[in-house]
Amino acid sequence: METSLLKAEYKDILKPVYAFANKAGVKLYLVGGILRDAVLKREKHNLDFDFCLKDNAINFGSRLAKEIRCGFVVLDKEHGACRLVEKIKDKIYTLDFSDFRGRTLEEDLKHRDFTINTLALELKDLFLTENPQAKIIDSCAALGDLKAKVIKMASPQAFDEDALRILRAFSLAATFGFKIEPRTLQLIKSKAKKLKEVSLERIRDELFKILDSRDSFEYISKMDNLGVIKAAFPEFNIMRGVKQGPYHHLDVWKHTLEALKQLDGLIVQTHSNKEIQSYLAEVICAERSRRSLVKLGA
Repeated sequence: METSLLKAEYKDILKPVYAFANKAGVKLYLVGGILRDAVLKREKHNLDFDFCLKDNAINFGSRLAKEIRCGFVVLDKEHGACRLVEKIKDKIYTLDFSDFRGRTLEEDLKHRDFTINTLALELKDLFLTENPQAKIIDSCAALGDLKAKVIKMASPQAFDEDALRILRAFSLAATFGFKIEPRTLQLIKSKAKKLKEVSLERIRDELFKILDSRDSFEYISKMDNLGVIKAAFPEFNIMRGVKQGPYHHLDVWKHTLEALKQLDGLIVQTHSNKEIQSYLAEVICAERSRRSLVKLGA
């Protein structure tokens, strides 16, 4: 009897991808978030599938896009990465393809951000084996870290390869309720200044993930203590050390953090009020919820 790993809906999306790869003689691997969420039995709102192959990912993606008649864009010509965008009924799906960053799959996985995102599965095993979960490739001990609820860098070079991963450590921790392991926190502190190299749009997206979480104050405070806020949001620095009137015991920055803490608490207190929670969950624009925008205002 087949043991389900992915929902039938997801497998229906992946069938033409597998058929095309099989016909082309390409060994294709499903990697990252979709497998992580499947192991956690977590529903994902925005569906994206990440694949890697030994080489020629852009060429493969271009030909596949023509075959299944969907949108195609090159993401990174230098590293061989592209994206297909497909609309099925009322849902939008993205399929990303990239070349191995290394000679082997195992080397490629070590170039990913955190261990929990390093699971891989050869696509044929999703369709041709009775128990696909038993075929999952776990060369970075991701399954153990998922069980332990730990965010751990996949390699000591993780933040040098992409400094945005510093913020992503906190957005993942906030989203899943995981802890960031001590060695990763130490490296974050030493590499925080590299965030100045990251585009504001990418920083913004990670910030909103944190603000949309239940305990955003907790994660913002940890980021502040490690120098992450100072590097990523220099506009906030002017608030530090600015005293207020006699009715205030905190400077402007600490007062701002306290406002966020109290707002987190109020939202938790009203968790059983469906009307309030529905109001806060409403998407205002660009996939930003009212909850995250109100927290940003605070």
